[in-house]
Amino acid sequence: MKSRHDILLIGPCVNRKDSTKTGGAIVLFNNLLEEFNEKRVDYILIDSNKKNYSNTLIAYLAIFVSIFFKSFQVKHISLHSSRDYIFFAPFIIVMAKILNINTSLRKFGGEAWRVYSSSTGLEKRIRLYIFKHIDFLFFEMKNIVNSFKSINSNTHWFPNVRRVPKERYYPKLFRKRFVFISQIFKEKGVDEIIEMARDLPDGYTIDLYGPIKDERYTEDYFQNSSVNYCGALTSNQVLSTLQKYDVLLLPTYYKGEGYPGIVIESYSVGIPVIVTNLTGLSEIVDNGKTGVIVEPKNVEQLLNAVLSINKDNYKEMSKRAKEKFSLFDSDRQTIKFLETLQIDNKRE
Repeated sequence: MKSRHDILLIGPCVNRKDSTKTGGAIVLFNNLLEEFNEKRVDYILIDSNKKNYSNTLIAYLAIFVSIFFKSFQVKHISLHSSRDYIFFAPFIIVMAKILNINTSLRKFGGEAWRVYSSSTGLEKRIRLYIFKHIDFLFFEMKNIVNSFKSINSNTHWFPNVRRVPKERYYPKLFRKRFVFISQIFKEKGVDEIIEMARDLPDGYTIDLYGPIKDERYTEDYFQNSSVNYCGALTSNQVLSTLQKYDVLLLPTYYKGEGYPGIVIESYSVGIPVIVTNLTGLSEIVDNGKTGVIVEPKNVEQLLNAVLSINKDNYKEMSKRAKEKFSLFDSDRQTIKFLETLQIDNKRE
């Protein structure tokens, strides 16, 4: 009898039609695939990105059918999801119980406990069933991990991660160049950046990158502001773009914010950040050391934060940002993930 593969991975692969249409979950899952390939982990894959199928209905049918047949070929089923877990996880749990294999759920994003707590009726019972019966739960925020331990003691921290950049880090000079890289919509703090930029002294540059997700923001709209809209980036353009700037701006108040990947990427190249006082962000930004934390929607604080970073304190902040990245090193966290699941790392 043919031996089973160590693990079945279910998660969103890169959009094959348009690589600019990406998000945190896609980046994180594909980072994991790269790590698994390098570590020679014995896995098989199901792509859960509906954009890679002919339509949404076909996607769901294909994914369920694939889960059914591939579950017989593995020792462990691992689902990596932002929202679809509520559909797939109950089926995975049932299949795993029948086959006497283990399961894990890695939930992306920072809204899991809020969504669970506010849900009612059948939806809440389904979510509770998932969180109680999945063998291993992984969340990216420590606050969420602590909350879910009351439901499932086998709950672990798997933060947003990135791979170590190939380029060697060198401290840069401060040139008053600030950048926003994220999806462009109101809750990301775009209006606050535009309003703040009007009051900046001469010599500052504020550039915005990202796909426009809110129809109020057009390229003409940005041409009439004090910021520059520079278009969307593919995932492999982010680091090279970041290195042209000194500080990341992310004054977000988006409810689903966890550990934004762009903050981790900024740390990886020694770029400090200005962010808002949200639970996830306050867990990963050391105020005054790796960046500055301001209150959401507070334009005055945002302006003062920008002005507070200067040539005298920038070098130390850049150094501390680079040091902070070690917590979010993809290799380090992938090894911990494999050790928790007791799956072999075959890399010599």
